[in-house]
Amino acid sequence: MKNNSPRIETSKKNAIYGVFLQFFTLLMSFVVRSIFIKTLGNEFLGLDSLFKNLLNLMSFTELGVGVAISSSLYEPLANNNTVLIKSLINLLKRFYNWIITIIIMAGMIMTVLLPLFINGSMPFGARLAFCLYFLNSAATYMLVVNRTLLIADQKSYINSVNQFVFLFMQYCIQIILLLVGSSYIIYLVAQLISTLLSNLSLSVTSHKIYPYLKDTDAGKLPPEFVRHLRENVIGMISAKFGGIILTSSDNLVLSIFVNLSTVGNYTNYTTVINGITTLLNTGINAITASVGNLGTEKDFGKERKTFFQLYWGNAILIMNISFGLYFFFGTFIRLWVGSQYQLSEMTTLAIIFLFFQNQLRQISITFQIAHSLFWQQRYKSLVEAGTNLAFSVAFVKIFGLGILGVVSGTIMSNLLINSWWEPLIVFKSAFHSRMKRYWLTYILVNFIFVICLLAIHLIKNLETAFFPLCLYYVFFCIIFNLTLFVTVPDFKKLLLKLFNR
Repeated sequence: MKNNSPRIETSKKNAIYGVFLQFFTLLMSFVVRSIFIKTLGNEFLGLDSLFKNLLNLMSFTELGVGVAISSSLYEPLANNNTVLIKSLINLLKRFYNWIITIIIMAGMIMTVLLPLFINGSMPFGARLAFCLYFLNSAATYMLVVNRTLLIADQKSYINSVNQFVFLFMQYCIQIILLLVGSSYIIYLVAQLISTLLSNLSLSVTSHKIYPYLKDTDAGKLPPEFVRHLRENVIGMISAKFGGIILTSSDNLVLSIFVNLSTVGNYTNYTTVINGITTLLNTGINAITASVGNLGTEKDFGKERKTFFQLYWGNAILIMNISFGLYFFFGTFIRLWVGSQYQLSEMTTLAIIFLFFQNQLRQISITFQIAHSLFWQQRYKSLVEAGTNLAFSVAFVKIFGLGILGVVSGTIMSNLLINSWWEPLIVFKSAFHSRMKRYWLTYILVNFIFVICLLAIHLIKNLETAFFPLCLYYVFFCIIFNLTLFVTVPDFKKLLLKLFNR
């Protein structure tokens, strides 16, 4: 079971499979969304977005326990400790059975309270649609332990293939259903069936790779392991609670204080951002197990070097993407769903800046997960969520900023809380070192980003035609990347390592 291939090769394989397949899944999702808007309208689009946010609230029942337990698998997998692996997997199975029950019960209660979350009349069939939504959420936890074990064992490429195959079939069926005039309800039924089949298929595959999963006998977890696991679970409960408030509050604030159509307009932009984020995080998540495996060696100096190489690589990648968004976001929205769905340039720029700040955090988060540093961050997400909600409500309700207010509130919580708290946990508890180098890097990265945005703003004021802007973007990125390749040693080392030079 222990992977004898080099960690970097394993990470590359997982990342390539994940990003490549996720990219095609993303393209399909945009096609489905375009047809969804044209056939069912903006009101159902807003309803669909509201359901997703309500399910984020319901996912609090998971409490983050799954992440805490799965991160505990890295060391026994590295040491081929099948006894401990079976004990953890059986614990996960029992836990997720409870989660499925709780989600169904909470979903039934929330179905009754659904009108409280909608400003105005509730679309016909909304309650039945929400029932299908929460049943699909419950179905995702069926047999999820198989997915968890594969990912923790640096075999996430198997999971990527599974998800792609079944999502591709789901999207094809949903497109056909929408084009022939089927209802929103039938659309959701197809989603539920796809989720069930995906989990069943992955279960068969994982049992072939790990035949001991069929063995129901498992020993007790060691007391010290249980104590450490309990601390991580408590930390994840706090983080999960704050994270759910954070991710769900934006659309809920707009839905309660503005209207569903505004939620739909905002969601068009967040769909693009979330799609890109999913691609990026697929690649980052693919290396998490390898980072966890590296952590078992207890070589803090080696980990710090790896951290800064990944940090610069991630920062430069998301800067390139952010530049493209600033050049073409408005044009893309106009061509995709129509000019009536475009937001102001200030709001668009705020969305891009928030995307950059969120993605800049991901390397710190990866090392937190790899080192199971959940207890150390138990208060962070609560403070972050409270800050975000307070600023968002104030900007929307008091200052009437609408979407710009919601985005600005989230930016404030990122800058005031995340920018220092998350890396502090990593450097103090994982690397056992000071943060001076990190702060210098963080400030430099943000300075470069802001200067480049100002340069792009000047270019856009001089040229508005699409094809000249494409040439400007390509030329800008070439100069940008070459300059940083020459001047940033960590970025250069990472690229040379990736290409085996």
